[in-house]
Amino acid sequence: MFYGVKMRLGTGSMKITLLSVVLLGISLSLYVFLLLCLPPGILHNYRLLFILAPLLPVSLAGYCAGRMIEKRILIPIKEITDTVNHITHEDLNFRVKMKNADEELRSLIEAFNGMIARLGESFEYITDSSSYIAHELKTPIAIIRGESEFALKKDREKEEYKRVISVSLEETKRMLKIIEDLLLLTRMNYQPEVLRFERTDLTQFIGIIYEQAKVLASKKNLRVDTEIPEETGYAEVDELHLRRLFFNLIDNAIKYTPAGGTIKICLKYGERKAEVSIMDSGIGIDEADVPKLFDKFFRIEGKIKDSSPSSGLGLSIAQSIAQLHRGDISVVSRAGQGSVFTVALPLAAD
Repeated sequence: MFYGVKMRLGTGSMKITLLSVVLLGISLSLYVFLLLCLPPGILHNYRLLFILAPLLPVSLAGYCAGRMIEKRILIPIKEITDTVNHITHEDLNFRVKMKNADEELRSLIEAFNGMIARLGESFEYITDSSSYIAHELKTPIAIIRGESEFALKKDREKEEYKRVISVSLEETKRMLKIIEDLLLLTRMNYQPEVLRFERTDLTQFIGIIYEQAKVLASKKNLRVDTEIPEETGYAEVDELHLRRLFFNLIDNAIKYTPAGGTIKICLKYGERKAEVSIMDSGIGIDEADVPKLFDKFFRIEGKIKDSSPSSGLGLSIAQSIAQLHRGDISVVSRAGQGSVFTVALPLAAD
């Protein structure tokens, strides 16, 4: 793909052009004045000299214009070159200074500095993700290795071998979950075109979510209530990914709500947005943990006994999906008093 660059004449080029024209005009005026003042005989005898005479002032004007071009254009370009030569993947903090840049180069320098900033963010994301992956995969691999070594030390009963295989299988599922969620999160962050937006009736959509949530909650003897208006509201959404967003929130509500508790799904329409709230009567979240809920790989440990595979990326994925829908997720929770996750989505224009 080729990108065109649109150039325009700015104040710096205008100044250089005007100065060159003025110098050339003055030189030619003096030359014409000199010709008019001299006797005709001298012009005839020394015509070659007078033909070559304008070369000196023209050359002087060109030299002055060239020095100004060098100062205004070449020096900033040299600064850009020097900055590029100092940039490595280990240090992306260098920026081109614009103190000597003219108007034409300012947009180029701003674009270049912006590119370096985006590259820095990308490298930081890759570095963080690599650290997270290494940390998260280290534990299940260590467990699988330990269980395997334990089983091979001596002959065991069949039930013991089954237990080792079961533990290894569970940890393998956990690793696959981490990898799948990381791939999804990366695609959404760097390839937002994976989403396919369509005009969707949110009332009907949330009604389907509610019916499916009842099935999931019944396994834990949880009651699911709903508050959905009869009116219809439309939004431009990717139903597949938005469904994943809500079920990530509902899965957490089920996970952290003791048996016999309640989950409630509410839909409200505002003037320009819709709000979907997932409320639960669960164990709640400590105030210190609330700001970290959407961090990658953050998990609330030690609160419940749950053996289902978890990557710690569910809420990060939910937040990314909400942002790609030009929406957001907010949380209200206190320890021991349940949680409320509210998803705000813009309504489609009529």
